[in-house]
Amino acid sequence: MKGFFKILGWICLGIFLQFKLNVLYGIVFLENLSFHERTYIVKIQLTPVREEVNILHVETTVHHSLGSDYFATVYIPRSYKVLNQNPYLGTEVPRGYQAYQMNMKRRYRDVLATADFLIIPRGSEKDIPPAPILVHFENLKQFLHKDATYLLSVKNRKVQLEGPEMIEAKYPQKLGM
Repeated sequence: MKGFFKILGWICLGIFLQFKLNVLYGIVFLENLSFHERTYIVKIQLTPVREEVNILHVETTVHHSLGSDYFATVYIPRSYKVLNQNPYLGTEVPRGYQAYQMNMKRRYRDVLATADFLIIPRGSEKDIPPAPILVHFENLKQFLHKDATYLLSVKNRKVQLEGPEMIEAKYPQKLGM
């Protein structure tokens, strides 16, 4: 009889712990869903290296994300050549752009990515009119956010980037996002 109660005790302890952990997980999930907004952050900086070569540093963040799979794609105008990365062929590309995939990594509640693009202007034109750098956020199910704030141009053979230090867009959390 003593062995029976010992086994019954372990089973009850297992059921109790399973119930307790599921409740804690549910509380954390509902807290994320109810009290936090999902924020998309884009930071782009341009650093000149040589006469025509520039480093375009792109950082993307999905803050307070509930989903596991996020993808960010950067679209750079075709009037610029990227020396250090190959174009991404797995997405539909807007006319006049080339797509580059960001390597998104989860870090606690955020999904982050950084990439450096070595760019030079194509052709021998002295001036290239401003064109936006597009950044698209999506997951496996849907398109989530699009940013076209930063403008890239060439004046007197110098590449220039126009835009604020950081772009931030907030959306309320929804189940399935």
